[in-house]
Amino acid sequence: MCRFIAVISMEEFDPAPYVEDLENMARYGKRSPHADGWGVWILGSHGLFYHKETSPIWERSIEKFPPARILFAHARKKGKKGARIAIENTHPFVSHGAVFMHNGSIDIEHGDACGETDSERLFMNILHRGLWNTLCEIDSYNFTAINFVLYKDGKVYAVRKVKSEKSRDYYTLYYRSASGRVIITTEGPGTLLENGTVLSVDEDTNFEVLPVCPGMFR
Repeated sequence: MCRFIAVISMEEFDPAPYVEDLENMARYGKRSPHADGWGVWILGSHGLFYHKETSPIWERSIEKFPPARILFAHARKKGKKGARIAIENTHPFVSHGAVFMHNGSIDIEHGDACGETDSERLFMNILHRGLWNTLCEIDSYNFTAINFVLYKDGKVYAVRKVKSEKSRDYYTLYYRSASGRVIITTEGPGTLLENGTVLSVDEDTNFEVLPVCPGMFR
C-alpha cells in the first residue's frame, strides 16, 4: 500500500514541488501515513539520479533535486505481512534500464528479485516475459491491485487493475496533461484511469489509454 507520482515532460522541470505533493499524499492522504521508506528516480540532461531512504518522506535528507524530464517518486506503506523496511525493498526498482513502482499486493514469484517484495517480483516477471504477456495472464494470480508505473524503452506505462470493488476508492490512478507534460499520481487531481486499462506515454508526451488485455475483467 503506497503513494506515488510520475512525471514525463518535453522540457526539464524542477522535481521538488512534485516530491512535496507526494509528501502530502504520504503524510495526510488516503490510509496515511505511508512512512516505510521513499525513493526517487530522475532522468534529465545531467544523466540519472537515483536515491532511496528507509525513513518517511517527510524526514528526507535531501530537498534539492537535479532537473528532470522524467520523474518517478514513491512513498511506501508496508502491508501487515509485507516485506521488512529496508533499502532493497524500497521503490522505485531499477533493472536493465527499466524503472518500476507499484501500489497493491500480488502473490507472484521470481528468482531474480534482489529484495523481498512482491512488487519487485512482479517487475522481474514483466522484464523477463514482457509487459503485455504478463498483463494478459494477471488474473491467474491472487492480487489486491497491480497499480503501477513502468518506464521502459523510452515510454512510461501506468496500469490500473484492481480486483475488489470495495478497494477501488483507495487503489486509484489519475493522469493529467498540460504544456507538454503528463503527470500520473495516486490521488489526483486529473482524470481517473479506468480500472483494467493502461496509460501509455511516449517521450513527446503523446498518450493513449489501452485495455490491459482484451476480454479481461474490468
